[in-house]
Amino acid sequence: MSKVLLRAIEAGDLPIIQRWRNSDKVMPYCRQYRPLSLKDMGDWYLKLSEDKDYNLTNDLFIIDYDYKSIGVCGLVRLDWRNRKAELSFYVGEAISEATIREAFMAIIRYGLATLNLWKISFPCYSFNPYIPLYEEMMNKEYIAKSEYYHEGKYYDRIVLVKYNETKL
Repeated sequence: MSKVLLRAIEAGDLPIIQRWRNSDKVMPYCRQYRPLSLKDMGDWYLKLSEDKDYNLTNDLFIIDYDYKSIGVCGLVRLDWRNRKAELSFYVGEAISEATIREAFMAIIRYGLATLNLWKISFPCYSFNPYIPLYEEMMNKEYIAKSEYYHEGKYYDRIVLVKYNETKL
């Protein structure tokens, strides 16, 4: 039985999400490269909880493992006409690769089976140490050269994809 649960983000989760996002284990791999304040988090949560338009294009969750919050995941930039979305995924706590794999597959299954998406893409930067793990679960679609500047160097953006093969 799976110990991973995807649950709604609550206001009480904001301090831990802020800590994770601002950590050196998460921030380097995110588009948002500046530290987030609690006000930033509160403004974001208000959009998440009250803005219907925002929620039509973003579906986000806390990842719980064995009743402990370990990260955030979701589907963003949802495009309902073309049935595709972009995967957002990060883990802020030290956990095993098996648990990362289980959580990663939980959000992919949600997108493909529950939302009936055709395609889920996952952009990640080439210096992300988990790319080999992610490539076990998704296919490489393309590489955008020199897309991200980090600590004095430009890195490639690798885009991984998963298609809803039950719809082929």
